[in-house]
Amino acid sequence: MKINNLLLKENISQNFFKIGVILIPSAISISSFFILVSLIIESFRNKNQFIKDKYNKIFLFISLLLIISSSIHIFTLKNIFFGKIDPILSWLGLFNWIPFFWVFWSSQYFLKSSKQREIISKLLVLGTIPVILTGIGQYFFEWHGPIKFLYGLVTWYQRPIDSISGLTGLFNHANYAGSWFTFLLPLSIALALKKSNKSILFKTNLILIIFCIVLTNSRNAWASSILTIPILFGTYSFKFLTPLLLLFGTIILITTNNYFAGELQDWFQDKIPDKIWKEFSSEGFTELNVTRFQIFIAAIKLIILNPLIGTGGGSFPIIYEIQTGFWKGHTHNIFSDLSLSYGIPSMLILIFVFFSIISNAYKKAYFKKEVLKNLIDKAWISATIIFIISQLIDVQYYDARISLTFWILLAGIKCIAEEKKLT
Repeated sequence: MKINNLLLKENISQNFFKIGVILIPSAISISSFFILVSLIIESFRNKNQFIKDKYNKIFLFISLLLIISSSIHIFTLKNIFFGKIDPILSWLGLFNWIPFFWVFWSSQYFLKSSKQREIISKLLVLGTIPVILTGIGQYFFEWHGPIKFLYGLVTWYQRPIDSISGLTGLFNHANYAGSWFTFLLPLSIALALKKSNKSILFKTNLILIIFCIVLTNSRNAWASSILTIPILFGTYSFKFLTPLLLLFGTIILITTNNYFAGELQDWFQDKIPDKIWKEFSSEGFTELNVTRFQIFIAAIKLIILNPLIGTGGGSFPIIYEIQTGFWKGHTHNIFSDLSLSYGIPSMLILIFVFFSIISNAYKKAYFKKEVLKNLIDKAWISATIIFIISQLIDVQYYDARISLTFWILLAGIKCIAEEKKLT
């Protein structure tokens, strides 16, 4: 009877997790419920294993540092920056980190084998279909929102596209949509190339994802997509990637440089959408009131003021507006953002954890010379690496859909390195 109960709980948690994963991009509130229930079940089933994991001990220590910083902020933030920084923001900001440390541990049960990771990969890619359809509808057929279901529990933004912005789909901003698509690009490539997968579905999905990445008009997404190829396939990819980059580089140079002004440039500018080629010219930066480098330097100066505990969660946009008159929601770098909010020590330890997990998985998945060997696992590693790199120049992490997917992927690549032990 006890064994039957365990099997029932296992089936429930497995199915709930799968339902939650496929709903992440389209209905995060419903998705969170299913994933939360599945993780709670597995947490109780494996509670004796929690403290045995070295990374859990490190995350507990980071959590302690974050809580200590937030506690100190209650007493230190009242008398600086004109009292405009609310210490409560530091406590609210903890929800961007501490709960996900638990997600990282508890979701590993669903990712411990290559077969499980392949199933989750398929669900993530298939779950992206609503993003693709709404994005194409928004871009070409003026499907505008917001579209709300269940009294606003599920909201698809579907913003009207102006002369500057690109495809957003059901996301709030084109950069968030671009980040999501580049998350899924390595997984979609791996599924499309998998020999045992004869379905045309994943190949079609891959083409549409690439198409939507172009339409997001996000330079970050474009660069991340290009970076996907060498990280996923290694040096082998340079054989075909280098000529393509030279071709695209030449086209961009001809289209944007005044030296080529004339009929040839006019022809390229006429054939290539304005939103795309202008992103590589000075016209693509005319709307900027401050550069990202200037924002980064301002963040570094603020970090130096309180290097150990930071200036509080959500403090940067408030301080920066006081100093410059411009409102910027974050520092455009996830690690400087964390340092500014809660101090340098937490940030350094977190970087160490990321590097340790990724390097261990990388050694395990890439030890074979065959390019297509372990391609699903390589895709998980590639997606995680590319996302972290992308967060060095912009921050989409604070969208719950993106942060949840990131920690699930990170849990998966830890399982790649430890698959034999976990099995």
